[in-house]
Amino acid sequence: MPTTAAPPDAAAPCTLRERKKQQTRQALHNAALTLVSAHGLDGVTIEQICADADVSPRTFFNYFTSKAHAALGLDSVEVPERSAAWFEQADGALVDDLCVLIAATVPLSQDRRRMKELLVLRPEMSSTVMQWMAESRQSLLSVVGTRTDEQTARTAVTLVMSALSEVAHRDTVRSNDELAERLRAVVGEMVALAS
Repeated sequence: MPTTAAPPDAAAPCTLRERKKQQTRQALHNAALTLVSAHGLDGVTIEQICADADVSPRTFFNYFTSKAHAALGLDSVEVPERSAAWFEQADGALVDDLCVLIAATVPLSQDRRRMKELLVLRPEMSSTVMQWMAESRQSLLSVVGTRTDEQTARTAVTLVMSALSEVAHRDTVRSNDELAERLRAVVGEMVALAS
């Protein structure tokens, strides 16, 4: 019987410590998004972002690799070990399982509208999104390659990451399960168009 459950990291209970970490991350993201929207990336310092988020500058790099990543709310995408192990053992269709893996790995933004506005207002931020997508692909390729050959892995990751890009332009997604379903739907649309 195919495995359809989400990777364990997606369903893990949220401890008080984890909630506090999420709150700090969200405060840094909100501050960076507001400041970069108003002043541009070069017009803002990490110290200003941290002051607005009420955290120390040393804390910043525990959550984000750059001001641009903080403004866009993008974490570096590394597939957690437990999620990678789930994917390796899953026995559903490769692309379906990849949709679930990506949905469990990609951070969900609660303020997608503001992020879209930032990209329109500050088009120089688009390069950060493109770099993030490329890094995400690389991280996913090593995991997907455990179940198939390299060429199939590249094709599957490219397909689902393209679907992710399309889903990002549509309505806000509120949960990992909803993201997985939307990814499957967009992949289905792509396949139908190619037929």
